[in-house]
Amino acid sequence: MGTVAGAIIGFLLHYIDKLDSTGPTIRGFFIGFLVGTSIGLCEEFLFLERFRKKPYPFLLVFRTVVYSVVIAFHELLINSASNFITLNLSVSQSIYTAVYRENFPRDLAIIGIVSVVSIAFLQIRRLHRPGDLIKYVTGRYHLPEEVNKIFLFIDLKSSTAMAERIGNTKYSSFLIDYFHDMTGAILMSKAEIYQYIGDEIILTWSFKEGIKHARCINCFFDILTAIEWNREQYLNKYGVHPEFKAALHAGKVSVTWIGTIKKEIVYHGDVLNTTARIQEECNKYGQRFLISEYMLQNIELPEYLRSEFVGELLLKGKEKKVKIFGLKSIAEV
Repeated sequence: MGTVAGAIIGFLLHYIDKLDSTGPTIRGFFIGFLVGTSIGLCEEFLFLERFRKKPYPFLLVFRTVVYSVVIAFHELLINSASNFITLNLSVSQSIYTAVYRENFPRDLAIIGIVSVVSIAFLQIRRLHRPGDLIKYVTGRYHLPEEVNKIFLFIDLKSSTAMAERIGNTKYSSFLIDYFHDMTGAILMSKAEIYQYIGDEIILTWSFKEGIKHARCINCFFDILTAIEWNREQYLNKYGVHPEFKAALHAGKVSVTWIGTIKKEIVYHGDVLNTTARIQEECNKYGQRFLISEYMLQNIELPEYLRSEFVGELLLKGKEKKVKIFGLKSIAEV
């Protein structure tokens, strides 16, 4: 987003000022690169963790101020460098000329406007799954289509007892932290967050993307590592720590938009029902992570994992049983 904002600003300022004949690409590129790097660092080390629980108006204003300062600084830096090279001025003269040039206040106004629009778009976009807006505008999935998808269901154990023990408000805060701590693993695996259902999260991949480098499997164990890493923080803050179970399955499903007042993309098909049923078997077999035979046959297990056959699942209305396997790290076997 920072790179896009920088490129837009470079484009606008060039055409307003007609500063050079090289076109907006070069100037926009340098501004976009410098701004994108700086803002990326701010997002990673400042906003993502420290300000994640702040309200939208605060984040909009605060981000706008920070990004405007960052963009203005790089705009000033590039103009000063241009003065230094083309006009043979000293460093101090180059900076002075860049700051006190006639159009600098106007440039700041443009920077502020682009920052507000960019950040507002970024914040609103997070209310939806990535790509949903583009799919809606382009008309994709307005009629049902069949796709091959992988689904990973992750469900918190003993959630009812936990909520009763720590109270509803504190439990909600617990879930906020719990889902937040999954973020890195989800992004790294390139998963799409399909739904939050109470204390359950459903992740999905296209079949090709999910089996690549065993992303759909590594995602679960990376989440497990992230949660375990923060175990002491959960115990200190809530007196409990998250334990969860999961199931992985794949197959053909239909996908379409539903709803009139509130629209969202949904998937329909036996695959989701089967995945949910497989997850229900975790407690029965004392397993943390169950995978269907279909998935096991179509993916290369990471070297640190071993599979074991645990049973067969007879689905309601189906004649053929589904074989399910447990996945464990070598250290657990």
